[in-house]
Amino acid sequence: AAYNQITFIMTDLNFGFMLRSIHRWSAQVMVAAVFLHMVRVYFTGAYKEPRELNWLLGIVLISLTLLFGYSGYLLPWDQLSFWAGQIGVEMALSVPLIGEWAAQLIWGGFSLGQPTLQRMYIIHVFLLPFVVTTLIAVHIGIVWMQGIAEPH
Repeated sequence: AAYNQITFIMTDLNFGFMLRSIHRWSAQVMVAAVFLHMVRVYFTGAYKEPRELNWLLGIVLISLTLLFGYSGYLLPWDQLSFWAGQIGVEMALSVPLIGEWAAQLIWGGFSLGQPTLQRMYIIHVFLLPFVVTTLIAVHIGIVWMQGIAEPH
């Protein structure tokens, strides 16, 4: 049903293809922008004292941005996203001690199915936007309090 919904959005809905393309391309630009921002902070030395906490918060934010991309990548539920999800399950299962627990929690089992799609939708649409928005507000608040770092 998820793939049929994507097909409906792209073919039958007015401006659906454009809206989906804007969402997809801006997500890719977001990942690139966050990565370039982290590179700039690293090479200008803006991660050094007293900004270590903000650097760690930035690492958490780039990780959540990648999780945003991964969860959104699985939502069309086509062959490409199915096998990307299967790789994620296999990677989780390869982790000693907690791998099976993580696969059950995140993907809903050891193989992909309806629970996986539901979990990724909840993560992508409900959980991550609130978490990331809150952490970005904290990140910007810390920059506002400490000021912009001068290059070292």
